[in-house]
Amino acid sequence: MASSSSTINYSVRQNKTIERSLVFGGLRRYGTIIDLRHAVYVGLGSAWFVDFEMAHRELGLRDMISIESDEVTFSRANFNRPYRTVELVRGISYDEVPKLLIRPDLTERPWVIWLDYDQALDGSKVDELVGLVERAPANTALLATFNAHPRSYGDGILDRLETFQGLFGDAFPSEDFPNGVGLANDGKVQAATAEALLSTLDSAARRVARPGGFVAGFNLHYQDGSPMVTVGGFLPSPEKADEVQQLVAGGPWRCFTTESINTPPLTPKEISALRTLLPADTEPSREDLKRLGFDLEERHLRSFVRYYLDYPLFVQAAR
Repeated sequence: MASSSSTINYSVRQNKTIERSLVFGGLRRYGTIIDLRHAVYVGLGSAWFVDFEMAHRELGLRDMISIESDEVTFSRANFNRPYRTVELVRGISYDEVPKLLIRPDLTERPWVIWLDYDQALDGSKVDELVGLVERAPANTALLATFNAHPRSYGDGILDRLETFQGLFGDAFPSEDFPNGVGLANDGKVQAATAEALLSTLDSAARRVARPGGFVAGFNLHYQDGSPMVTVGGFLPSPEKADEVQQLVAGGPWRCFTTESINTPPLTPKEISALRTLLPADTEPSREDLKRLGFDLEERHLRSFVRYYLDYPLFVQAAR
């Protein structure tokens, strides 16, 4: 399957940008506990390498590995590689990550690995993530992003229920979806699949008695065309486990969401106007916006207010 980088510019989606901001904010805080200066970043950089840029700029990571299966995108990635320390690997992550796990230069260093999948979860992706929980080096941060569109898991609600039960077993809350009812709702599918995957990863750590366990640290939902989910956590060494648990349990930890990041595309003028109303003890209302001269849907206004510090401002630099 061709890479989506041929149709999507991953650097200019506002909700994806907000999600990245939250993720790297969490990773920076993790870096106050775990020394990430010698960590390796592993991801699916495509031709854009946006997360690689952030990993180097915000976390100081030098050694980075990008995996790409598509022939054309691999060629573009080789051309667009942002730093000399980015290593490109041609192949499917399911095949290539196990090879990285036994590379002598990588086995004693923590990883920051973000498998930002284009597609829906399937059995191979879940197995890949479980394998990482079982085998990744101590103090690794593990994240995965996947498409949570209900139709990606079956045409009918009973098909979807069967798919989710096959992927997650008892970790999927089937009791919340009697006869599949509710599996046509984007938000409910995002929430259920996120919790099911986090539970699956936690169970994997317990099953192999992983020292330090798995600490859930990321559960973010966003919408840029399709409903997407980013989940993950940390695999701390035993001596760091309590500190990491306290980090994600204490405030302010912004990497758990109860509502999808769903801000609208806004013009620079609209962004500037909205920011004049913030911060505020009482959230601005649509009436406040109308007094400024424009309007937004309630859900979009609510999402912008929550994430306004992370909302990007895109400009055209040349024409």
